[in-house]
Amino acid sequence: MTSKAMSNKIRNKVIMTYELYAVMSLLVFFLNVALAEDPPANSHLARSSWPIYHANTYATASVLSTAVVDPNSFESLDNLTHRRFGAGQVSPWTVLREPSSNGTQIVLTRPLNGVAKYAIENGRLRQIHFLQLERRWSDIDWGILLLSDGAALVTEKMHNRFAVIGDRDNDPASPLRVLRRLPIDARRYGELTNHFTMSYSGSIVALTRQPGLIAVDQETGRVLAAYTLPDEFGMAIHNNFPIDERGRIYLLGQRALMAVDWDGSSFSTAWTAPYNMRGPGFENVREDRRPIVDVIAVARGRPGTGSGTTPSLIGNPETGIVVVVDGHSPRNNLVAFWRGDIPEDWTALPDPDKPGASLDRRVAGVLPVPHSTPDGDGHSAENSPAVLGNAIVVAQWAGFRPGAAPPKGVQRVDWNPTKRQLDLVWANPDIHINGVPTIGRGAEGACVFGMGREGDNYIYSVLDLRDGARLRRIALGTSDDVLDQGVSHAIASDGSIIYGGKRSVVRLYRP
Repeated sequence: MTSKAMSNKIRNKVIMTYELYAVMSLLVFFLNVALAEDPPANSHLARSSWPIYHANTYATASVLSTAVVDPNSFESLDNLTHRRFGAGQVSPWTVLREPSSNGTQIVLTRPLNGVAKYAIENGRLRQIHFLQLERRWSDIDWGILLLSDGAALVTEKMHNRFAVIGDRDNDPASPLRVLRRLPIDARRYGELTNHFTMSYSGSIVALTRQPGLIAVDQETGRVLAAYTLPDEFGMAIHNNFPIDERGRIYLLGQRALMAVDWDGSSFSTAWTAPYNMRGPGFENVREDRRPIVDVIAVARGRPGTGSGTTPSLIGNPETGIVVVVDGHSPRNNLVAFWRGDIPEDWTALPDPDKPGASLDRRVAGVLPVPHSTPDGDGHSAENSPAVLGNAIVVAQWAGFRPGAAPPKGVQRVDWNPTKRQLDLVWANPDIHINGVPTIGRGAEGACVFGMGREGDNYIYSVLDLRDGARLRRIALGTSDDVLDQGVSHAIASDGSIIYGGKRSVVRLYRP
C-alpha cells in the first residue's frame, strides 16, 4: 500500500471515528434530554407553562418549549412596586396564567409589598395594576402560585395568613382585588414562612417557623393537619420545597434532607438522610438566630450558610432522585438522593470530608461543581439546579449586588441512571447567570436562559444545553433595574422570556 493510500485510510478512519463520536454524543443527548417529559400536571394549579415559581411542583425550572428571543429585542417596565421599602426591592417571582383564546396572557409578579399584574397582548407587555398589601419593613413575602381558576395565592406574614388575589370584575383586564383571606393561628401552628406549594390533592402545604408543616384547605383556610420537623433536621428557611404526585414532600435542612408524605389527611415521615449542608468547620453555627440575620449572612455571601437551593426532582417517585447543591468549600457539591426505596445492591458512598467514613445510603451521588463556590468573591449556592430529563444545570450565584467582575460559571451535570452516578458534561467558566437557570426545549433544541453582569453592562445569555456554548448575547444596558437577584425566568406561551428585575419586569422576545 502506498503512503498516500495509507494516509487516506488513516484519514477516513479518523473521520469515521469522529462521526461515530458525534453520533454517540447526539444519542446521549437525545436519551438524556430529548425524551424528557414534563412532570405530571397538577390540576389544582393554573394550566400554563409557569403557574408556580420554579415552573412546577417538581421545581425543575424547565418547560418543553424553547423561548424565541432576539438579540435586539427586550423591553423593561416599572414593576409597580411602592417605594416605602426604599428603591431596589426585588420582584422575585413571575407566574403566568393560561393564555386566552385571542392569545393574551396575564403575567403576575410578586414585589415584596404587593402583587403586580401585566398582560402580553398584541406582541407587547402592558401594565394593568399593582395591588399593595400590608407589610412590615422586615417582612419578606415573595412566594406566589396560581390556582386552577387563575387566582394568585400569596402570604401576608404580618397577619400570619394567606391571601387569594383575583380580578376585580371577573375580567382579566380589570384591576386586582383580595378575594379571600385564610388566617393561620400562629400560637397553635407557628408563623408562616415564604415557602409553600400546592399538593396534587388540592391542599396548600406550607412551611412554618417552628419548623413544621401545615396543610391548609385552599377555600376555607382550615388547617387540615400539622407536622413538627425533628430536631436532627436543622433549620430550613432559605428556599422552597417540591412535592410529587404521590404527596411526597422534600425538605432541605442544614443537617439533613427529609421526605415527608402527605396523603390528603395526615403527614408521616418517609425518610431522613443525614448530610452536613454547611460543610466542615461550621458544625457549631447557631441555628436559633433570627431569620433576618440568616438572610443578611446569605446576602453577603458568607461561607457556612449552608444550602439554600430548592431541591429539584428527576425521574419518577420509585426510581428517581432528588438533587440539591450544598454549601461546602472550596467547591459546592451537587448531591443526589434516592427518592423511593434505596436499591438493594446499593453501597454507601465514601464521605469526601471524612476519610474512612461513609455517607448515608440514601445519598446517590456527590459531585464537586467546578464553578459554584463560597470562596473568594463567590457565594454559597442559593440558586436551585434546573432540570430537564436527566440533565442538571447549576450556575454560580454572585449575590444580590454583583460587582463589575462577578464570579462566573455555568455547568451541566447528567444523572446516569444505568451507571447510577453523576457525570460532568460541560462547564462554561465565561458566563455569569445570577439567577436560577431556566431550561426550555422545542424545535430549536434545548437551551439555558439567564442574565448576568459583564463589567458595567448587564447581559442576557442563551446557552446551548448540549455543549454550553453561548448562542445569543443580548445587551440589557447598565441600569440596575434589570438585575436578576436570584429568580427563575418564565417562558410565556408566545415564546418570550419574562423575569422580575431589581426595579423592573423584563421581557425578551422575537418580533
